[in-house]
Amino acid sequence: MIVVVPGAATFLFVVVLHTLTSDTTMPDRSAAIFALLQAAALVSTAFRPWAGWGLSFAATLGATVVVGDGLWVDAMINSHFVVLAAAGLRIRPRSAVAMWCALAVATVVLAVIGGAAGEAVETLVLAAVVLIAAGAIRAAVHARRTLAVERDAAEHDRERAAVLSERARIARELHDVVAHHMSVVAIQAQAARYRVTDPPPELTDGLDAIHSSATEALTEMRRILGVLRSGADEMTPSPRLADLPRLLDGVRDGGVDVRDRVDGDVRELPAGVELSAYRIVQEAVSNAVRHAPGAPIDVHLAYGSDGLRLRIRNGPAREPVRDLAGAGQGMIGMRERVAALGGRLETGPEPEGGFVVETVLPVAEGVR
Repeated sequence: MIVVVPGAATFLFVVVLHTLTSDTTMPDRSAAIFALLQAAALVSTAFRPWAGWGLSFAATLGATVVVGDGLWVDAMINSHFVVLAAAGLRIRPRSAVAMWCALAVATVVLAVIGGAAGEAVETLVLAAVVLIAAGAIRAAVHARRTLAVERDAAEHDRERAAVLSERARIARELHDVVAHHMSVVAIQAQAARYRVTDPPPELTDGLDAIHSSATEALTEMRRILGVLRSGADEMTPSPRLADLPRLLDGVRDGGVDVRDRVDGDVRELPAGVELSAYRIVQEAVSNAVRHAPGAPIDVHLAYGSDGLRLRIRNGPAREPVRDLAGAGQGMIGMRERVAALGGRLETGPEPEGGFVVETVLPVAEGVR
């Protein structure tokens, strides 16, 4: 707008000035003033449509009075149509009707005085066409902007729903992990009293308190998190890293070239870490198959003293991509899982093509 409006106003000033000085008996000074008024009116419509239109309307009437020939001065009425169109792009339909009515009153009065009824009809029809066209353009732009806003809102809602769904899924899976450990605590506390001959009352009371607290916590946790569990989840054990070879073999059976490598001191990690690592590899491989069909996939696991590092990379697609439905959902799940463990996730395209997912899942030393 900063460039277009002043440029259009300058062009309008030059055209009107040239026309007025060439086709009318108007003095050059008056022609320059009226041309400047029309240019100023066009600029004003960008900020105050009614003020710009009023200035143009007054200038058009003034030029007609000065020249005193015909219904309207052609250069001025044509420039007024330009201002009318600019104003019509920024006002509501009711205001556009009011503008047309004001122009109609002035046109009829001048037609009666000058006896130019035919020109009056032509002027009013053209003004109506200009306002209707401007209104249609304004409505189309408004509809497009509204659609864009609604689309953004829908995308935001979809992402939020995906986050909530993924969090619920993580909660269901971690429920199994936490429930297992709480059950072990309760059982160990109950069995500990029988490992000591004649345990003192303080020890017995302490073990009873531990057993009672663990049992109560387990009951409450099942009551709260149980609502998140679907029927299909009840009989499905949580996957571990030991299940990865079977997962990758299933992908290979589909004709995908999957290469896997494991480095470091392979050991059993906390169930939550192994579960998240499995799901991240599963989602990254699934995304690679979907978004880069035919590309080889490299899966690298590195066990370190501070945790587990994952790197899943695929090359550029070698076949047409057929279906991208649900794109972005997997990334949300990965980020939620990594964030829950306090890890780090990096994803993005590679310069030579393809895509890479890298993450570090921390594990405290000595934790199993």
